[in-house]
Amino acid sequence: MSSSVPSVRPIGEVLISARPFADGVAQFALRPDELTTGPVLDCPGGAGDFGATVRDLGGRAVSVDPCYVDSPEELATRVGAELDRVQAWTSSQPSRFPLDARGVWEQVPVWRSTAARFLDDYAADRGNATGHYVGAALPHLPFPDGTFTLALSGFLLFTYPDHFDEDFHLRAITELLRVAAEVRLHPLNDSAGNRYPHLDRLLDDLRARGVTCRLLEVTGRSDPRDDATLRLTRS
Repeated sequence: MSSSVPSVRPIGEVLISARPFADGVAQFALRPDELTTGPVLDCPGGAGDFGATVRDLGGRAVSVDPCYVDSPEELATRVGAELDRVQAWTSSQPSRFPLDARGVWEQVPVWRSTAARFLDDYAADRGNATGHYVGAALPHLPFPDGTFTLALSGFLLFTYPDHFDEDFHLRAITELLRVAAEVRLHPLNDSAGNRYPHLDRLLDDLRARGVTCRLLEVTGRSDPRDDATLRLTRS
């Protein structure tokens, strides 16, 4: 007699996500003072409102993502398609993502609202040339050494092990540590909820390079299995 196994599958291609500010605060275990003490790098920023909210709070934040080479109109089209992809992906996995009465993941309306705020801020940035959104990609960032107090990188490293190999992870983390005194990475799982298989070897390599590594327990806002954040500091 066979038993049904809940469907768990990865998202596929790298997503331009619209995670809200509150998710970032929880997932990176951030204190309020860490948002305003010094410049913060959000990389990749995607279609989230983290940078815009930090600036509203009186802090300084720069978001980096390869999609920021697009015009506001082009990016709005891409983000709309990505939100539809998230909705379809989450709706197909009700065992992982709580669905509402329409069969839609409960967080989808929040993501759509976040994306709308981001797109308004992105268009304003392009119009005013404020430089809050920089089109670039890891492992090469266009900033001098030590530009930022804190760098946050969510849902890229470890999330797509079938897209990025171990060498990329090491080069990306080294680059983040070049431009920021502290780096936090979340989650430590891929998009199907599996822990990154080469994490121990990566941590050993980083420690050998003089990097202090600490695992922080956090609450996953999208998936309960995303329960850890990696905090890295340079010696």
